Amino acid sequence: MIIDIRSLTRRASALFMLGAAACGAKEDVPGTAGTTAGTSPARDPNLPFAVVDAGLSTPESVLWDATRQVWYVSNINGNPPQKDDNGYILRLGPDGQKIDSLPFINGADADVTLHAPKGMALTGDTLWVADIDVLRGFNVTSGTEVATIDLAPMQALFLNDVAAGSDGTIYITDTGIAFGADGSVSHPGKSRVFAVRGGKASEAVVLPKESAVNGITWDAARNAWLLVGYNSPNLWSWAVGAKEATVIGTGPGGADGVVVLTDGRALYTSWADSSLTVFANDSSRTLRKGLPAPADLGYDAARNLVAVPLFTANRVELWSVEMK
Repeated sequence: MIIDIRSLTRRASALFMLGAAACGAKEDVPGTAGTTAGTSPARDPNLPFAVVDAGLSTPESVLWDATRQVWYVSNINGNPPQKDDNGYILRLGPDGQKIDSLPFINGADADVTLHAPKGMALTGDTLWVADIDVLRGFNVTSGTEVATIDLAPMQALFLNDVAAGSDGTIYITDTGIAFGADGSVSHPGKSRVFAVRGGKASEAVVLPKESAVNGITWDAARNAWLLVGYNSPNLWSWAVGAKEATVIGTGPGGADGVVVLTDGRALYTSWADSSLTVFANDSSRTLRKGLPAPADLGYDAARNLVAVPLFTANRVELWSVEMK
């Protein structure tokens, strides 16, 4: 469902969320509904291009599939660390229009296991999804589960974002956090990145434990992966094969999703100040505030549209990003 966001009322959320103290309730952002699929979003830059709120439950990540002209939205549908097999993935059209009457991939189905899906990536016909301590692969046409790579034996605790390298290697961040019965967050595990090649996982790089690495994306200008952390204001660059990641700048902290735009700037979300933040020339600048609990971004490079899942508001907003 696409709605005129001006008709929204302020919403309260009681969802269990990652680092809940980092983001309180915010006013909804005013905006308008989407335009016809495939058109350029020539609109007021202070208004969202489209807003989607139907059928979403704790949306964590959005991924754009340029080949099929589809947005995939992962929905935790409950608690991020809970193995309850009720997570699901929805498909949306280019402007946020609903495609499926039922979730495309649904943990509630007998032949699918999906607990709390987070980051996603595509290689060929396979949609890869981080699911607590397992990387799952699904056929992108049928939704059938085709691969299960268990990282629990490697003490993975909280697999978060997923990205695909040009050689088909899958990279997955492990934030390394755990949740107590009272909702408190601890960090008993490593903050690291796994690499999966040929169905086998290895530890690619370890970051400072307190960083709680979250988002990952390819930075062509540096020929390296760009990483952001939830518990640190730092941004890192990591070249494949390097023993360590290098700090290249700072931001507001509480970072979640990150993408690199067509003009080379990086754009990332922050729970610390409910923002979209731009990173360029080794410094960060706030692009937009008022986005409650913004999680893992999707990016349509052809239209310069970013999709921002609002974790606690159960909606996704599409925003046009002006190029420099």
